[in-house]
Amino acid sequence: MTSEQEITNLMHQYCRAIDSGDLKTFAELFVNAQWIAEGKVPGPESMNNMILYEDGTPRTKHVITNLSLTVDEAAGSATSHSYVTVYQQTPDFPLQAIFAGDYIDAFSRGANGWAFTKREIRNSLIGNMQAHLKVPSLTIPGATP
Repeated sequence: MTSEQEITNLMHQYCRAIDSGDLKTFAELFVNAQWIAEGKVPGPESMNNMILYEDGTPRTKHVITNLSLTVDEAAGSATSHSYVTVYQQTPDFPLQAIFAGDYIDAFSRGANGWAFTKREIRNSLIGNMQAHLKVPSLTIPGATP
């Protein structure tokens, strides 16, 4: 598998972790990385901010598009830019896009393969997040209930 494929798989793993409610995997992906939203690092309380439903998921789908990836094999580093759109539907909330923005990512290659070193969320377009986050502004600065 190429570095580009490994990194793309890592980015998809992030989406699957959130959409399946697997907060353990989400935390593992960022154990040695920064997670920044609109220039701010969310506090630890943001880890318990997501609303999970009876099926154990937040009933979301994170979709990454327009991926641009640059890999420096010699340095063991990579950067990427992509768009993200988050869709959500619950029994009381019709299917809709609740968020769109940019992921600006950095990665490094270690003994266990590629890993995130930073994920920065920018240029947020925020929809109705009332069914996704208990207090939206804890996770995405500027978001309102």
